[in-house]
Order: sequence, then C-alpha cells, then structure tokens
Amino acid sequence: MKPDYDKLGKAYADSEAVQIVDVDCTADGQQTCSKVGVKGYPTIKYFTSKTAKNGADYQGGRDFNSLKGFVEKTLNVLPCNPKTLANCAKNEKEFIEKNKDKSVEELTADLEGKTAELKALKKERGDAEAELAAKQKAWKKKETLLTKATKILQAMTK
Repeated sequence: MKPDYDKLGKAYADSEAVQIVDVDCTADGQQTCSKVGVKGYPTIKYFTSKTAKNGADYQGGRDFNSLKGFVEKTLNVLPCNPKTLANCAKNEKEFIEKNKDKSVEELTADLEGKTAELKALKKERGDAEAELAAKQKAWKKKETLLTKATKILQAMTK
C-alpha cells in the first residue's frame, strides 16, 4: 500500500484542494494519531468540511487507482474564492454580491454572528438528537414489553 500512497502524494503535491499526509503513529505522530482516533495501522483518514474534527475513515481500496478515484470524487473540490468567484455556486455568488460593499468591521460582526448562530444550531441539533435517542430507547423497551405481553396472552388463550 505504501508505494501507491506515496504515488498518490506525488500526484497531488501541487494541489490547492488536496493534501496527502503520511503520519507515523508509532513515532513522533502518536499524539496526532490519538487526537484523530487512529487505533490500528495502517489507517487512512480524510478530512472535509462535512467530516467531524477527527475526520472519517477511508473504507475503499488501497491501490493507487482506488485511492485516486476517491480523492477526485470526494476531496479534489476547490472552495469558493470570494475574490475571483472561481468555483462558487450561484447562491455563494449571490451572498458575496450582497456583502461585497461591507467594511471589514461589518464583515467581522457578521462572521461573529454567524459563528454564534452555527454554534447554537449545533447545540440545538445535539440536544434534539439526544432527546430522540432517549425516546427511541423508551419506545424500544415498550415495544419489547408489549411483544412479550401479546405472546403470553396468545399462549393463554389457546
């Protein structure tokens, strides 16, 4: 696997969107590996705006073509550049247009507001997911008890 991984690193060495990094978890990289949840070796992790802070485990093939195909499909996506509008979706361009004449202070205030709003949303979502998990546990318990009760009642009526 290492030769193909090294070949992948060379293929994306000059990429603006992708970094291929090799960390030795048995030496100087132990702290980094622990931080992102690496438990076995070799482990391939990837990081995007959609993964958690500790990344996600790559589950595909370990040959060059499989690795490169995954990178091209999932990771080789340049972000929207607000200065040139390169790689920006229509809604991103509209947002940039709406905010382009604001001062640095106004943009900073908007950023702080959006950051606080995002944090509150994540907390609300986490709370809702925890509440749902508790309800699902209670429903499962009730379902199990009702299933047992119906089986006992069926047996008693025979």
